[in-house]
Amino acid sequence: MKEQREGIVEYIWRVFSSMKLGLILLGLVALVSGVGTVFPQVNLDPEKAKEVGQIWQTLGFTQIYSTIWFRLLMGLLCINLIVCSIQRFQGIYNRTFALKPPESVSTVPNKVKARLAGESEPLKSSVQEVLQRSGFKVTTNTGDKGWSFIAIKRRLGNWGSLISHISFVVLVIGAILGTTMGFKGFMMTSAGTTIPINSINVSRGTVKQDFSVHIYSAEDRFLANGERDNWYTDMGIIENGKEVLRKTISVNHPLTYKGVTFYQSSFANGARLSVDLKGQKIPVVLQDRGGNYFQAPGTELYLIVAAIKSDPQKPIIQYQVYKGKGVQPVQTGQLNTGQTIDVQGEYKLTLEGSAGFTGLQVKQDPGVMVVWLGCALLLLGLLLSFYWRPMVVLGVFESGQGTNGELTMGTMAGKVTGGVQQEFDRLIHDIQAK
Repeated sequence: MKEQREGIVEYIWRVFSSMKLGLILLGLVALVSGVGTVFPQVNLDPEKAKEVGQIWQTLGFTQIYSTIWFRLLMGLLCINLIVCSIQRFQGIYNRTFALKPPESVSTVPNKVKARLAGESEPLKSSVQEVLQRSGFKVTTNTGDKGWSFIAIKRRLGNWGSLISHISFVVLVIGAILGTTMGFKGFMMTSAGTTIPINSINVSRGTVKQDFSVHIYSAEDRFLANGERDNWYTDMGIIENGKEVLRKTISVNHPLTYKGVTFYQSSFANGARLSVDLKGQKIPVVLQDRGGNYFQAPGTELYLIVAAIKSDPQKPIIQYQVYKGKGVQPVQTGQLNTGQTIDVQGEYKLTLEGSAGFTGLQVKQDPGVMVVWLGCALLLLGLLLSFYWRPMVVLGVFESGQGTNGELTMGTMAGKVTGGVQQEFDRLIHDIQAK
């Protein structure tokens, strides 16, 4: 039974250490990602996602990146990368820190090669001096018939591909942390309102925090020359009935509290109105172009602001009143600042002034630092792989008569030998010049 279990473990290890499996999984991930770009995703475009056929929604094609089977696919790919990295670790370590000089001329690479004749000790001294001056770490070995050496330069470049593979695993872990433990939502609200954080529109995840957000003001500021400056929102965090943080945010200048970040993403004009309903004063803030509505209590009347003249000092609005499910307004008109009108004999409406509506993207992503770490590792891996390629030079000196002999030198080169050949020729020239 023990041998059978060991056989199963070895089989699973062999399967996940296969490069062929890695390529298959990468192909499947690319295919699924392509499907995700064809089908609208719920977290990006919920309205279009609802228009997709029910069968595709059931299969998860409209939320493909959060489905269990996509995460399982990514998990299998991560396991494959981890197993392959473990298998390669010892070999990379040996090529970096445990290189051994060759034992015979036959082990010297033939692709880029040279032979130098001379006396043993002076030649050995020249080789060591030139290579060390060029940044190589030199290891020598002395035998009965001569000596040998191996030298490596930019040895950390051996770790580039391994670090790149590990970075992918770190990126996936960060993404999973962000999708499973965080949330993404949106809130559109006017100045003077207080909204519990757990009541915002959430497109992904669940809000577990219980503080509130108060909007003091929302502004669309312009410069003296008429160009737009930025959108600004003066907001505060209310927790346990007390304000614990207040800040004015703008585009590219968010606010973060307890891991939740508020980003300024949009702005809309609005109007401050007051409703006199049978002696009861009701403050109302409505968004431009019918972004929200007011239903007078006890009536079927719905009031919207169809248009606003963008004058912060004296705004003018075009209003519309609908009744019940009717598609045609029962009352329309223009309202100036300070003007009061009667709405269908039910209440009095007065325009008090302008108000801004701020649109805030709200996000909690506990995996963001992990993702940044993955990006840094990926950049490091690519830099080491492409701009810090190691160079290994080795050689064997065979004694002839007396102290004279011949040194056979070579370098390990890949398919492209142009740059390696030039550097090797320069080393040979400097050694001969000694």
